[in-house]
Amino acid sequence: MQVGARSQSDSGQEENIPPDSLRLDPHVGEELYGTSFEANYSRVHARGANAFGNHNTIHYITYQGQPAAKPFIRDAVEVPDLLMVYTGTDSDSELTALLDQRSTACLTGRPNTGRFSAACAALARRHDAKRVREVLLPEEIKAEALHHAADNLMADHGYVLRLPGNGHVEAMRVLADVFRQRSASLLLIRDDESRARNRHSAEVAHRGPDPVAVFRRHLQHQLCNRADLSEEESGRHVETYLQHPGLTASIERTYRPIEVVRLAKDVANRHPADQNALADIIGMSQPSRRARAAEILRSEATGGDRRPRRADQHERAFRIAYAVFAQQPLHYVFEAASLLLEEIDGQANRPDWGRMALQHPVSELLGPLDVDWREGQEAVRARGGVSRSAWLRDAALRGAIIDEAWHEFDSTRPAILKWLDTLVAFDEELVRRAAAEVAGLLAHHDFDRVCTDLIDGWAASSRPRTRQAAARAIVAADMGGQVHHLVRRKVQDWTGGRRNYQRDAAALVYASGLQQPDLSWSLADLGRIATDRMQQHTSAVAEGIQQLFNHFPDRVDEVVSELARWSDDHQLRRHAGNALLSLAQRTVEDLPSAPFDLMTKLAASQVDADDLARLWRVSLLASRTSQQAWPIFGQWLHKADSDETFRKSICALVTDLAADPALRRRLQFHLIRLTEFQSGLPTWLENAMREW
Repeated sequence: MQVGARSQSDSGQEENIPPDSLRLDPHVGEELYGTSFEANYSRVHARGANAFGNHNTIHYITYQGQPAAKPFIRDAVEVPDLLMVYTGTDSDSELTALLDQRSTACLTGRPNTGRFSAACAALARRHDAKRVREVLLPEEIKAEALHHAADNLMADHGYVLRLPGNGHVEAMRVLADVFRQRSASLLLIRDDESRARNRHSAEVAHRGPDPVAVFRRHLQHQLCNRADLSEEESGRHVETYLQHPGLTASIERTYRPIEVVRLAKDVANRHPADQNALADIIGMSQPSRRARAAEILRSEATGGDRRPRRADQHERAFRIAYAVFAQQPLHYVFEAASLLLEEIDGQANRPDWGRMALQHPVSELLGPLDVDWREGQEAVRARGGVSRSAWLRDAALRGAIIDEAWHEFDSTRPAILKWLDTLVAFDEELVRRAAAEVAGLLAHHDFDRVCTDLIDGWAASSRPRTRQAAARAIVAADMGGQVHHLVRRKVQDWTGGRRNYQRDAAALVYASGLQQPDLSWSLADLGRIATDRMQQHTSAVAEGIQQLFNHFPDRVDEVVSELARWSDDHQLRRHAGNALLSLAQRTVEDLPSAPFDLMTKLAASQVDADDLARLWRVSLLASRTSQQAWPIFGQWLHKADSDETFRKSICALVTDLAADPALRRRLQFHLIRLTEFQSGLPTWLENAMREW
């Protein structure tokens, strides 16, 4: 494993990005975040983006002259479901009384303590469960911008807005009359880690719900739905489960409501759960994982009171490296552990003691993890393998060990950050990937510090693979669910900054599948990135567009329309062509004979035919894309020739393209040279080109 060697991709042009190749495997989220990741997608969230209205866009001009993304409002559609399981808090009555008196208010507290659920419940009590909406603002737009879109705010509705920073007092003052005139309410949510401060009269300090009450409410609801039990029957079962002392203790050791909800779901899935089943559930819970991680990093003397020099540190470093490189060959663990010890020595200003050799066997270095390692060895042998790997019986223990190292040995944090920076410089992709994933997990705990010390620097690196590590780290941070807004603000910061390398890192983030809350925000960011000269020889923007296609399948017409607009701009034209070719090859199903997705949407009039013709015209005529475009276009024509479902729309497309004399000549030249039409063009295709 060599540090600092440059790969071929660092010195030459970047290769095309294979579709979906940069997306993170969901198993990474399970390993890093365990219960938090698994429950992340069951939490209440808003869906169905509804913009402020056509022809009522608020534009802000950036230094590049590009219009900023517009704010929008969306329905919080799951609020009725939330109210069925919502557990009240001590701050609910105070919040309700405040909303009865004021049109604007603010709920403060620590993230991921149920603030958003409490806000939605309060607004539902004030208005109605189906009249709660969420406001989202791009990074560069302040909450006061809602004043300019007052005509689009609905009467007798509740609006919730997560507001970063300390601008809540001014926002409430400016917007109070706007919402009062409509008998509506605006409830701001802001972070506040402090326990005591001089609060504004319109602020309420959020207090999290009792975890046992949350468990009781969610499990009872789950049993009613899954086991078809009555409220009375399910209540009796819940109380029986709560008599298990280990379960109650585990619930009380949870860090946030989402962990409690997952415990309730696991019990409901195993219902009726006996003592053994409950023991299994408790053993796989996040509190139990944290307890085992603490045991793993607790190094104790064995066989005597005196231990070899640095034995404790060596064991902890080895176990941390073992977690970082879980499922990877063990030689990475040895090398990485040595590097971590060097960083720790450097932080302590110790002399260079050199690499340790022949001092500790693997079983001693692993301690409690030795059981996992031996089990992994047996599993590898059973499959016929010979390589030794860093195996964890519970994959989610990976994140728990790293968490424990970060929080319980906080004086080691600078050494860990420098260690990750060293690992990212390695040639081996597996090493860089592991380091990036761990950086993402740590950013989940201390976003500003990890970004400042690591990820921002990686994003500004001149080495493409280091920028890819930055993108991977930021997507890994997003997987945990706690820093969504910080991640998206960071990506917008990279996009709007003056460093082309950071804009490239932002493009790689979008190519990895991460999206802004609204399609227009992502398109605006990709449009800014695409104007950079550096992007003229990369395919990251095109892959980002393809990920938008995946994420917003019902809004493909907007994507195509934006690309058509790009085709009129010489800086964006190549990206529009590349994006079209990427989208044009996608099939409805993963079968060779399946129809092309974009072609199907054209036949169903789900995309604008004129916009699509503009994009094909650019792709077929431009020298940089034409070589790839003609064979793909030939496949479209061949599909239309064999399936009459598509023939009418494709015939109209060809006729539109043939209206350009230069392109008509090229059509006549290229098509007969394609494999599909070597025996001659079909009559319908010849007629389509002759109409002009």
